[in-house]
Amino acid sequence: MTPTNTPDPVNRRDFARTIAAATAATAATAATAATALESNAADNDPKPSTKKTSKPDSKSKPMADPPPPAVLLLETIRQRYPDKRLDGQDVLQGIYDELRGDLARSRRLSGFPLNNADEPGFLFAAVRSNR
Repeated sequence: MTPTNTPDPVNRRDFARTIAAATAATAATAATAATALESNAADNDPKPSTKKTSKPDSKSKPMADPPPPAVLLLETIRQRYPDKRLDGQDVLQGIYDELRGDLARSRRLSGFPLNNADEPGFLFAAVRSNR
């Protein structure tokens, strides 16, 4: 049996470089989306932010906080489903709000303890068609 047309194998170093480049690109675009969403939220917020800022130590490199999960999900959606309708800030803000609500709901549901006997209460009945 002969092998079908398969692409050339990728060695592990090239694979690691590709993954690292994709991760860096995703992080960079997510950071850009996060700053855009934060600036939009700051424009709409009448109260000034009371967030404490710490001065970075000159000996150590300042660590950037990872973007929130909702921002990462929003950027994944933008990359997987490119569409000109996703360019509007109002649309992105609406999707971002929905994602934050979904994540909060899932955290709340995940925190609810279930017993081993808890299972869905559904009944299945096959319906015959008279064709």
